[in-house]
Amino acid sequence: MIYYISNNKFYKKASKTLGDSLGFLLWSFMDHNYGPQRIRGGLKVSTGKRNKKFQENRIKNGFGQGKGKDYKPFIQAHDNKVASEGWLTRHLGWKTQRIHHTLSEHERRYLYYLEWLDFVVDIREQYPLLPQGRTEEIAEQLGINHPHVEGESVVMTTDFVITIQTTAGLKNVVRTVKPASKLTKRTLELFEIERRFFAEQGIDWGIISAGTLPNTLISNIEWMYEGRYVSTRPSLDLEMVDLLSEPLLLNINKDENLSSISKLCIKSDNEFGVTSGTCMFILKHMLASKKWSTDLHNKIRESAPLIINNNQVISKENYNNIS
Repeated sequence: MIYYISNNKFYKKASKTLGDSLGFLLWSFMDHNYGPQRIRGGLKVSTGKRNKKFQENRIKNGFGQGKGKDYKPFIQAHDNKVASEGWLTRHLGWKTQRIHHTLSEHERRYLYYLEWLDFVVDIREQYPLLPQGRTEEIAEQLGINHPHVEGESVVMTTDFVITIQTTAGLKNVVRTVKPASKLTKRTLELFEIERRFFAEQGIDWGIISAGTLPNTLISNIEWMYEGRYVSTRPSLDLEMVDLLSEPLLLNINKDENLSSISKLCIKSDNEFGVTSGTCMFILKHMLASKKWSTDLHNKIRESAPLIINNNQVISKENYNNIS
């Protein structure tokens, strides 16, 4: 395994990928000495049975339940798993104020996008399809195999349950993220189980093709993401941000887009007598909190100038933007 740590984000890139982990994950804890089985009390305990017990404990302990800050994803990035696309990530959510767990780069990028959309009020990832018996019944009706490990049925999960604000009030929608190239026959079978499961509850379900996401916007959100939380920056607080943001913006505007934002922020750090990197962090904070605006459909480069507007961002996105 290769691990990446960056501020409030934790990356764990797997050396292998799991071909059939698509919106649900099969727990297959392989013992290095005994392969798919482990000796316990002189008896062989199958991986499937251990997995079943593990999932039962997860449900008992409230995983996959709750809302907002209290929600606990059914699958955690620190579990002994292999990510579906080689990525396991954790980061602190803007909306929920809790750690989010994503299992692929596509999920991670879609999560950044959801964080930016003003009408999205809650995000619940790795959401279990319970009761499990209902997905088993749907699979039987469709004549397809339900996900299992060594004959033991496993709980299915979907990528995201998203709560949105509409003119009629709050509404839940379900989205799963997958590149078009990964939509195999087996994938579509599993997605049909998901679709029918949520359709019975009157919940809109859909597939997000990774290729249709606004990648430039998402890259810019990722660039500024850590700036949302002033507490992650030592020796900086909201009072200092308020004191320095106005003169920083003045320096940016006086430059008339001649210098890169990197040079401008370094010069401002020296002028204000603050720690190196402080002004760049403040710039990210003001953009992430939507107190300043810029054209986020153009790639932000620290080595290039950046036009900043001193006005609060008014989101033009609507429900169709997550479909």
